[in-house]
Amino acid sequence: MASFTNDDSSPEQAKIERVLRLISLLKDRKRTVPQLARAVNTSPRSLYRYLKLLEKIGYHLENDEQNRYWIFEGESSKINFTVEETALLRPLLAGLKVSGPLYASIERKIYLTSELVPLASELLDLRRARIVSQLNDAIKDKRRVRLLRYHSSNSNTTTDRLVEPLSFTDDFSTLNAYEPESQKVKTFKVSRMEDLEVLAELQENELPGPEVDIFGWTGPEPIFVELQLTSTAYQLLMEEYPAARPFAGRTSSPPFAFRLGVEVRDFTGIGRFILGLHQNIAVVQPQGLKDYLNGIVAGMRF
Repeated sequence: MASFTNDDSSPEQAKIERVLRLISLLKDRKRTVPQLARAVNTSPRSLYRYLKLLEKIGYHLENDEQNRYWIFEGESSKINFTVEETALLRPLLAGLKVSGPLYASIERKIYLTSELVPLASELLDLRRARIVSQLNDAIKDKRRVRLLRYHSSNSNTTTDRLVEPLSFTDDFSTLNAYEPESQKVKTFKVSRMEDLEVLAELQENELPGPEVDIFGWTGPEPIFVELQLTSTAYQLLMEEYPAARPFAGRTSSPPFAFRLGVEVRDFTGIGRFILGLHQNIAVVQPQGLKDYLNGIVAGMRF
């Protein structure tokens, strides 16, 4: 049988290729360990280590009396969006309000059941999906949670954080939650949560879910911003912030062939995007955003 790896692959790349191939094989049908080992060009002993890795990152493996293994997908496999269906649904979903009653249900099904082959950088998505699912239940049941070993980029510390989850951003990448210790509503990146514990304690603060802008930030009042973008900036905007699609359109003013007109809640998120592509974006309004950006640039030290 031909090897799945090639001579140009690094050892780490070869391992990643084996894991991806193994996922595909286990989702296809039941196979014995020797069959799987031959298919991914490794030893049975190493194959068992790969199986343990898959279980660790969230795949549910089953085996029968003949010691054949497969990935058990449960009830979710009955509702399965194809790649084409997912591509169609995501831009439509972007037009819904984050707080809409159907939003979380649809987004969760798209995220958990799409037929998207996991890339090497996304092998931990099942762990993330489990955390998102638990947080979603905590929001619904109004329970407190403890974010275990959360890494804060602001303080460069890793600590447990007691919070009351309120809502997610449009792609479930960020949690908006009330933190009793600081008595503030803060944002927490799901990717920085190593794990979490849903507590029996009910939330004590009756706070509505905060309004979140397309860049994932909250604030007291909406601020309308207008940008002109080159094709490069527009493409990156659509890739990084797909919820911006309903608010962007073409113009007849090259090289700024696109316009974005949208309300934001804070200049931080949109400011980061603009500064990363400053040669490809022109700020039309408001003056407050221009002042904010100029203040950051003036304070830069290298």
